[in-house]
Amino acid sequence: MIERKSSASKARNLKIPGKIKSSDCLYRVAVIIEDERFLTEIPKLRAICVKTCKDALKATGLPGHFKAIEVNIMLSGDEKVKELNRQFMGKNKPTNVLSFPNSDLTLENYRKYPEEKILLGDIILAFETISREARKRQKPFADHLRHLVIHATLHLAGYDHMEPEQAEIMEALEIKLLKNYSIKNPYII
Repeated sequence: MIERKSSASKARNLKIPGKIKSSDCLYRVAVIIEDERFLTEIPKLRAICVKTCKDALKATGLPGHFKAIEVNIMLSGDEKVKELNRQFMGKNKPTNVLSFPNSDLTLENYRKYPEEKILLGDIILAFETISREARKRQKPFADHLRHLVIHATLHLAGYDHMEPEQAEIMEALEIKLLKNYSIKNPYII
């Protein structure tokens, strides 16, 4: 898990060949719990992570093009995330979530292997940072975690927020998905 080479292509902008019924797509969302404190905060942690990730994937339109999509989610702590953030992003501090898109996902590869199984990438979340942010923003830990899983899943699917137009598209989709869980817009402070 987490072998990052380069950033993924903007999957939402690709004209991906082939079309299957999105309901036929199989999802494999592996949830690896390194920090047991996540379970203390959210008893049904695995189910919440899997459902949230699947819902975000469905919203991207990718499931209609592949037989199976795989995502790995690791629930860890600040120390591990800080190490990965330093190693891959050049930032020597922890962050709430990191996403590592599969760098092999290019338009050429989509054309070469349409309708096959793809490993979209890896997500790692830091308990302490998420907990601090949730308390500071006075929001339930589970709601904040859901938002971060959605955010990271969208990154794996090629969404970004580096440019204002990209940010607007990504944030609108996040807000729409969060509304399905009765979670308020996280971008209104």
